[in-house]
Amino acid sequence: MKKKIIYFFIGIILFIAIWSFVSLKINSEIIFPSIDKIFLDLINIISQKDFYSNLLYTFMRVIVTFALSFLLAITLGIIAGIFKSIRYILMPIINFIRTIPTIPLILIAVLWFNNNLVPIFVSLFVIFPIIYDAVVNGIINIDKNLIEMSNSYNVSFKNQLISLYIPSIKPYILTSISQSMGMTWKSVLASEIITLPTLGLGTKLYESHLYLNTVSLFAYCLIAIIFNIIFEIIMRLQNDL
Repeated sequence: MKKKIIYFFIGIILFIAIWSFVSLKINSEIIFPSIDKIFLDLINIISQKDFYSNLLYTFMRVIVTFALSFLLAITLGIIAGIFKSIRYILMPIINFIRTIPTIPLILIAVLWFNNNLVPIFVSLFVIFPIIYDAVVNGIINIDKNLIEMSNSYNVSFKNQLISLYIPSIKPYILTSISQSMGMTWKSVLASEIITLPTLGLGTKLYESHLYLNTVSLFAYCLIAIIFNIIFEIIMRLQNDL
């Protein structure tokens, strides 16, 4: 464990050293700013009140997207997992959703929804299939003998759902949550950058790019990376419980 921590910090130091070397060689703040200027700008950003408004709206979109994806995927996934006919009916629809390119979907969604809602709609299409597949696969892999035994003892569907299906698919769900939470964050940010909602970190990223404020652009990227790491750590800790 200690060696892993040491190697981790060596990696960070090496990354900073390489970045600093490249920054000195290029010697252009617009193209490749130094790390110290990025961190100073980051401190300046988080000291401003509007930063927390933008962060809150992005965070709310992530939570709403994930909650909607989770509820929809769990509901349809359980039904499709139990009833094979429903699974085959939904298969072409799920495959279609899974293969839609994100950028064209954003451009279409802009025509249908308010810019503040587009990131939620687009991210829903990205995340839903991941959780849905996990639920369906979890139910398919349940021991058939347990299902037959439950049916032979006339166990109600409600009790089967609570005592058999949900506990059996829990590991699959936790894994899919761990995979999809980070993707939700990235998808919402990408959608915000293109659709430019009134408030959101993606909008601030685009504004930094538009005005060639590369230092601020990297600072916002660093903020996005930090929160993505936080989400992934929380999900991993949840899986370990």
